[in-house]
Amino acid sequence: MSNIQLKEGAKLSQFLENVIMETARKHPDWVFTSNSVEEARKIRVTYKGKQELGFISVERKYVRGESTQIFSVDNWRIVEMRQRGSAIQTSKPKEALKAIEKYFFPLTDAEHIDKAFKHAYHLIHSELSTARHMLDKDIRNMQQPMMTFANNRWDEFLSGLSVEDRGRALDLLKHQQLYNSARALFQDIDHKKCLTVYLSDGKYTVQQGEVLQDYESDTLPEHIKTKVGLLKLVEEKEVIPEVGVRVGNLYVVRP
Repeated sequence: MSNIQLKEGAKLSQFLENVIMETARKHPDWVFTSNSVEEARKIRVTYKGKQELGFISVERKYVRGESTQIFSVDNWRIVEMRQRGSAIQTSKPKEALKAIEKYFFPLTDAEHIDKAFKHAYHLIHSELSTARHMLDKDIRNMQQPMMTFANNRWDEFLSGLSVEDRGRALDLLKHQQLYNSARALFQDIDHKKCLTVYLSDGKYTVQQGEVLQDYESDTLPEHIKTKVGLLKLVEEKEVIPEVGVRVGNLYVVRP
């Protein structure tokens, strides 16, 4: 049939053939095409070769370990009706033909508007997501220079803010300092620069890199003793970014 247009040398899937041939006979103004260069298992259906009506394809499904072929009938109208975006699937040619007759016809004006609106919605949503991602990236890249500028001219910066925003600015400064400290602590741990101090039976075993050394309380270096002492004052697993963290009897402290 002239309205079934396959690539040279390609053949219709035998499973699809009767359904496609019957539909093409009943609708001579529909055009059936496939990108396949061998066996055409997915057919695109258009009205007069212009408006897309949908797709008719054959898929393989496994039921109780056994393989079977099924028809898959899909278009925009079916997706909207089913709400989950799933095609109509059946192993029966008559059911496939019934679905094609029911759902494959040119979109109405209302459907055209609805489809175009939803497409525009998704395009704008995608653009919004991209713009948000770029903005967040730029803000992260400029965060340190902006904070440095604000810190260098802090009084002038605060003077231009409302009372409410001044409070937020102070919180921002505090959180920025906290972030910088936490980041430095993480980098020290990640690069294995931190000291680990293990306390057992009053003895402190200090590891830095590959070197382990034992200390008594009175011989523990003062800068380590001070940080261990601070970590003893807080709850276990509470991180002090400028100092470190305690997990049980193990103290991880900045050098």
